[in-house]
Amino acid sequence: MKNIQLSALAGLCLSASLMAPALAQEVDEIIVSATGIPTPLAQIGASVDVITAQDLERQQITYLQDALATVAGVSTYQSGGPGSTSNVFLRGMTGKYSGVYVDGVQINDPASQQAAWAYLPTHGLQSVEILRGSQSVLYGSEAIGGAISMFTAVGGETENHVDLQTGSFGTHNIAFSSRGEVDNLGYGFAIKRVDSDGISAANENNGNSEEDGYESLSARGRFVVDVSDDLSFDLAVRSVSGEVKTDASGPTDNNLNYTDFDAVGGRLEARYEAGKTVHSFSVGNSRDDTSPYSVPYGQDSLSALTDEGERDVIAYRGVSKVSDSVQILIGVEDEEEEYRSSESVYSNENTAIFSLIQYSDAKGLNASYAIRQDDNETFGEFDTHRLAIKKTFSRYGIRGTYGTGFRAPSLRELFGLSDYCVERLCGTESLTPEESRSYDIAFMVNLTEGLNFELAQFEVEVEDVIEYQDVLSDVTDDCRNYTYSPNCGKYGQSTGKTKTSGYELRGSFKMNEATQFALNFTKLEATRPTGQSDIRRPEETLNLSISHTPNERLSLGGSLRAVRKTIDEDFSNWPNTEIVKLDDYALVNLHAGYEVNENLSLKVRVENALDDDYETAFGFGTPGRAAYIGVTSSF
Repeated sequence: MKNIQLSALAGLCLSASLMAPALAQEVDEIIVSATGIPTPLAQIGASVDVITAQDLERQQITYLQDALATVAGVSTYQSGGPGSTSNVFLRGMTGKYSGVYVDGVQINDPASQQAAWAYLPTHGLQSVEILRGSQSVLYGSEAIGGAISMFTAVGGETENHVDLQTGSFGTHNIAFSSRGEVDNLGYGFAIKRVDSDGISAANENNGNSEEDGYESLSARGRFVVDVSDDLSFDLAVRSVSGEVKTDASGPTDNNLNYTDFDAVGGRLEARYEAGKTVHSFSVGNSRDDTSPYSVPYGQDSLSALTDEGERDVIAYRGVSKVSDSVQILIGVEDEEEEYRSSESVYSNENTAIFSLIQYSDAKGLNASYAIRQDDNETFGEFDTHRLAIKKTFSRYGIRGTYGTGFRAPSLRELFGLSDYCVERLCGTESLTPEESRSYDIAFMVNLTEGLNFELAQFEVEVEDVIEYQDVLSDVTDDCRNYTYSPNCGKYGQSTGKTKTSGYELRGSFKMNEATQFALNFTKLEATRPTGQSDIRRPEETLNLSISHTPNERLSLGGSLRAVRKTIDEDFSNWPNTEIVKLDDYALVNLHAGYEVNENLSLKVRVENALDDDYETAFGFGTPGRAAYIGVTSSF
């Protein structure tokens, strides 16, 4: 497939931004991720949330994982300070089940299918769309739990911003973003540099004191050229480079361990409008290189196993407007993933065809049905589908979705290497794909013009789950005599099902033009194939935020995140692990901004203002009270 990539520059990648509006057109709450067709949010039957640039600016949120943590049905954990290993759960589904896209470029590691959440700054974004539930019908194998799409602000009136920030833990950030138009070219890009002394990845309360620092440089950009009224080209590029210090397993202090991470990606899309049909051809490429440098058990020097993953995608999507009420999408895509570790190279290719029909009328009925067939080079054919319906009345509404999905084993799960697996081989070639089904149903009420609520019930089931497991064999029996066993694990497949289910309540209240409130509450039950509760997924999460703008120059706000009933696994005596209960906690964040003049503004924020002592992963540290001050120059 790589041989045809250069000749396919007239067409371009799997793009969540497939049908982006014209550069000068500003349309509020138009969603592209839910159906592949630009659709007003009010007409979407699927469970989707939108975080806007204004939301990010108002709350001074600088990383995607922190923004996602404010959304109903989403929980996160982090194994230490900035840059450390972290994960995001959509409705209790771990990160490898969520497709993550930046301007249409999928950024899940092609080898592991995990996203590098710690390297996703929000600077320069226009919006973030969070789509929950099994979405394989639109996004393929990595979207059993949902899809997250980030969009860079592009085109429009010229805006340039320089942001400088400094604060706790020796943290210094500098960022530059720009958007605008030059003749028929619309552009938008963002660059950010971060340096932090960090905190100890291993919890300081357990006697660990070494600081684990973090540094990164990230850049992304998007450029749209209108060749004519009918033809446009859309180029998106992204680059990330970073290093974070880590601690030893246990976890305990280690001043040698660190991880290097590098990622590049891009896509080129050609969009042609022919009457009532819009054709989009795209080609894209992304690559992740991860090098964890650590001291293996029983050794006294660093070693590293560099993993390199690469993904190539060629896709076509066509959207046809059949009538004022009916639109049809047809898509074809070919994806090749490659994994290189040590001197070995592994690859897998998947070809898919899918179609979606969408209906909307003036009486408040909106519906879509999509079907897809994947032909996987290794695992054969899989059919998935999704139905979404929404009906609104004057002040009330109901919506619901039902979808199926599948996830092919990652190349690392099939062939991965590590010092901590049986004979350094973590992969198991006999693994088969996981399959899922999910549904949700929600009731909405608009009590007054400024008071809205939604209550949703959801469930996701996954069978043939792939997970890291202990392995008992002649090779590994002897290693169990050690207090810490470094090579007794391997990827395996469970015969039962994982199940996540629960409720989401979200609401907003606009008291007046100056003061607004928002809240959401999630009740989650997540179980493993054994029936035991799953780790690091809070059963109860409450988010509450308030923003107040007393005048045109001053903005004030705060948020509360309360988390209850979380368990984890104590790995310090692995493989003899035990379940432990993490303390409940409440995080209060405060922020203020002041516009000195039209070109200069000041920002202050305090995180964990009550200095709560908590853990999101057992044994790993979290920041205490932290304060940051910044200045933004706009021109």
